[in-house]
Amino acid sequence: MLKGAFAGEAGAAGLGPEAFTGGGFRISAFCPARPGLKRPAAPQDAMAYGDLESLLSKEPGLDFAAINLPRKESFSAALLALNHGLHVICKPPFCASTTEFETLRAAAEKAGKIIFPAQPWEHAAPWLALEKAITRGLAGEINYAEVQAMIPGPAPEGGAAAALDWQAFSMLLAMVRRPPSAIEARMDCGGTAAFHAHFGGADGFIHISCGAHAPRLRAAVAGSLGRLELDGNLLRLDIKDLPPETVELRHELVPGACRPEWLAAELSAFKKETEGSLARGSGLRNSRYCVKILKNAAYSASVKSAAVPL
Repeated sequence: MLKGAFAGEAGAAGLGPEAFTGGGFRISAFCPARPGLKRPAAPQDAMAYGDLESLLSKEPGLDFAAINLPRKESFSAALLALNHGLHVICKPPFCASTTEFETLRAAAEKAGKIIFPAQPWEHAAPWLALEKAITRGLAGEINYAEVQAMIPGPAPEGGAAAALDWQAFSMLLAMVRRPPSAIEARMDCGGTAAFHAHFGGADGFIHISCGAHAPRLRAAVAGSLGRLELDGNLLRLDIKDLPPETVELRHELVPGACRPEWLAAELSAFKKETEGSLARGSGLRNSRYCVKILKNAAYSASVKSAAVPL
């Protein structure tokens, strides 16, 4: 049984104290995102603290910290937990630069612990089906990929990009499967954001828009042998020498969605990595590239969407 502390918002993006009920986890202490905010729902026997530093200094026997904080606060909270000798699972983005990323990775290495960004969408059946098709080589040599996300409601603080940038870039990297070389971005505080990532022989595009009538997520990849497209719960295959096919899957993948079984699978992967049955660092996957792209995308947007080398 892993004994943990929770710091942050009440269940935003699915990562709340209730997610750690069973499955070999127990939340014994918690604190809000910052003093004065509403405390997250937590087990009745969990100890409440006013801030993370007090919690980590006073709560005995902790194995991990679950952090669900705004991106500007995640780095310092994760570093504090690692320096107290705890594993960390957190909602991404969890740092703002590759320097911060390497600082966290070094702290984790020094403590013999792990840092694990929660990406539960990777366990969704539609996404797994698309990844399997790419791995089988159905599209051939990849030369194009795109992610389109449509989100209801107004843009959050920071604009449309803040709503889904990490997930979109993580998906793009997972489809193209090679290092990015440059990024162009259009970002503002309005309802849309657009990106063009250069991969050396391949191009990746992302478009995020808020104010849609319904949530929608579409991911597509094309190559020398054909095109694969995931649209909600539909996987469309257009492969050389084969008739076009559409596969209907049970669940739909929409922007920011998190079904309980997806999160449970991600927490199981986190636990396996803490135990050593998964290689240390497995959970970080494309995280360093995501951090680097997001930082340089902001710079690109500030210089009239110029291409910025990575």
